[in-house]
This record gives sequence, C-alpha cells and structure tokens, in this order.
Amino acid sequence: MKRISALFMCMGLSVGVSAWQGTPQARQPAAQKSPAKKGAPLQTFTGVISDGQCALKGSHKEIMKKASVNTAANCTKGCARRYGYVLYDPASKKVYKLNDQERPAELAAKPVKIKGALDKATQTIYVSSIEPR
Repeated sequence: MKRISALFMCMGLSVGVSAWQGTPQARQPAAQKSPAKKGAPLQTFTGVISDGQCALKGSHKEIMKKASVNTAANCTKGCARRYGYVLYDPASKKVYKLNDQERPAELAAKPVKIKGALDKATQTIYVSSIEPR
C-alpha cells in the first residue's frame, strides 16, 4: 500500500513540475510574436496612437464628453483597455491594429512613426520600433 501511494505521489509531482515548466512559454506577450508572413518587409507608418473605438469614429470628442474625460491621451488610455491601441492615420483615415500593446501607452494620442511589418489580411502592424514624430 505504501508503494502504491509513493508511486502516485511521484507521478503527481512529475506532472506538476512539467506543467509548471511550460507556463512561462504559454504566457509570452503578443509583442514577441513574429509576423504571420515571415520575411515581410519592414515599412514605416505615420499617424496618431489611438484606441480601436475612437479611431473608427475619427475623433475622441464624443467619448470624452460621454465619459467626462479631460484629454485625448486619457481617453485613449481608457478606451484602449477594452479596444486596444491602434495607429490612426488621419490623412487616409486608415486604422491599423498594433501587435504591441505596451509601448503605445506612453505615446497615447501623440503623433508617431512606427516601423514594422504589415499583415495585410488583418491590417495588423507587427511593431519593430515606435518613436514620437
């Protein structure tokens, strides 16, 4: 009986250790994923860091009024929690999703230049660098 108990404990311990070792790999942030098409050329995009909701409207005015928010940057940061950060190009009115959702936070509602590879199917830019313009 003791041998069977010890055997089950060893099996449970080895399964637990295996699961624990696999956890960090499963939690890699989206920013570290590579573009869907390997070898996609790096391009330069310009626009304003916005959120998925306000960018589609082309303005923060409506949401800022509704939510009593005082700046476009605060509106972008608040809406991005739910809709994610995007690059909005006001000249062409195009909206690009960004795979990196951490770096854009510090540049919310500011004009930027982004270098990255575009996945045309999803209109997602796989960000290589972001800098203020």
